[in-house]
Amino acid sequence: MATFKYTAIDSKGKRVSGKITAPSNLEAIRMLTSRGITVVDLSEVRTDKKPFLDIASLFTISTAEIATFSRQLATMVGAGVRVRDALVILSEQPVFSKRFRNYIRNISISLEQGKSLADAFEEQKVFDPLFINMARAGESGGVLDEVLQRIASFYEGSLALQNEVKSAMSYPKFIFMFAVGLVLVITVFILPNLIAAFGTMPKTGIINFLMALNALIKTRWPALLALLAGAYIGYKTFMKTRAGRSLKDFFGSLIPPIRVLRNDMAIERFCKTFATLIESGVGLEDALSMAAEVSESPKLIKAISNVIEDVRGGDSVSNAMAKQGVFPQLVVSMIETGEETGRISEVMHKVAAFYEDRVRAGIKRVVSLVEPMMIIMIGGFIAFLAYTMYTAIFSLQQVIG
Repeated sequence: MATFKYTAIDSKGKRVSGKITAPSNLEAIRMLTSRGITVVDLSEVRTDKKPFLDIASLFTISTAEIATFSRQLATMVGAGVRVRDALVILSEQPVFSKRFRNYIRNISISLEQGKSLADAFEEQKVFDPLFINMARAGESGGVLDEVLQRIASFYEGSLALQNEVKSAMSYPKFIFMFAVGLVLVITVFILPNLIAAFGTMPKTGIINFLMALNALIKTRWPALLALLAGAYIGYKTFMKTRAGRSLKDFFGSLIPPIRVLRNDMAIERFCKTFATLIESGVGLEDALSMAAEVSESPKLIKAISNVIEDVRGGDSVSNAMAKQGVFPQLVVSMIETGEETGRISEVMHKVAAFYEDRVRAGIKRVVSLVEPMMIIMIGGFIAFLAYTMYTAIFSLQQVIG
C-alpha cells in the first residue's frame, strides 16, 4: 500500500486536500471519485527513505532460494493449485532452509487472515521491493502465474551471473588465502624453531614483527578470532549502508578496468530489472526507482531521481535520461525506440542481454589482470622474507665464526 497526497474539488465546489492510502494511483483516484470528489492533483508521498543502517537488510534470503521458490510457486499456480495450498506444500520442502520455510508458513497464515499475497510478502521484511511490487502487479492484473514466471526467470538470470563472478574470482581468492596461510605457517612454526636451533638471532625489523605476531597469536588467539569475526560482520554491515556503497563505488572507479566493469554491471541490472517490472505491469515511476536501486550505483540512483522528476513534468524517459549524461547513448536510443513502438520492455531485455555479454567479457579481462598481479605480489613477499631470514642467519654465522 502507498500513501498519496491529493488536491481535489468536492461536491460543493470547494477546493480540498489531504492524504489517502491505496494500492496504486488509479485505485486512489477511484476511491476519491466514489466519494464525489474530482481529483485535480495526485502525487505519492515517499515515506520509504532508507536509514543509514537497515537492520532488516542484514537478514535477507538468498537469490537461489528466491529463484527456486518463485519457479515452483509459478508452476503450481499455473497448474491450477490454489496459492495458499501451494505455499503449504512448499513450506515442507527440504530444498529450502528452515528459516525460509518459516517465512513461507507465515505467508500462508497471512493469506488465511484475508491479506493479499504481496502484503504477506511485505510483512516478512526479507523480500525485496522488486519482488513485492511485481507480485502486487500480478495479483491486480489477474496474471499472477505469468508474473511469478518472470520473477523466477529474473532471479535465475541474476544468480547465474553471480555464480560466474564467484567462479572467476575463486582462483585469485585461493592465491590470497594461500599467501595468508604461508605467512602464518612461517610465523607460528618455522621462525620460532629456527631461532631455537641457533639459540639467538639478530633481530631485524621484519623478524621482530613476525616474532611479535607469533606471541600475539599464541597468547591471544581467542581474542583475535573474535576480532576477525567482528571485523567481518562490521564490514558486511557497513557495505549494506549508503556510505558503504558510495565508498565501494569510489574505490572501484580508481581502476579503469574495474570502473568499466562496475558501470556495465549497473547498466545491465538496471535494464533487466526495468524491463521485467514494466512487462509485469508495475508503474513507470516505480519501475525506474526500483531498477535504479537494484543497480547499486549511487550515481545512477541520483540520475534516475532526476529522470523521474522530469517525467512528472511531461518529458519523455529517453529525453530525461539523455540530460543526465550518465546513461550510454545505446540505452537512451533503445528506450526512445521502445517509447515510439510501445515495446519498451522487449527493447530493454535486448539491451540487458547485450550488457550481460559485456559483463562476462569484462570479468574475464579483470581476472586475467588480477591473477598475475597477485602471483607477483606473493612471490615478492616470499622473496623478501627469505632474504631477510637468510641475511640474519648469515650475520649469525659471522658472529659465531
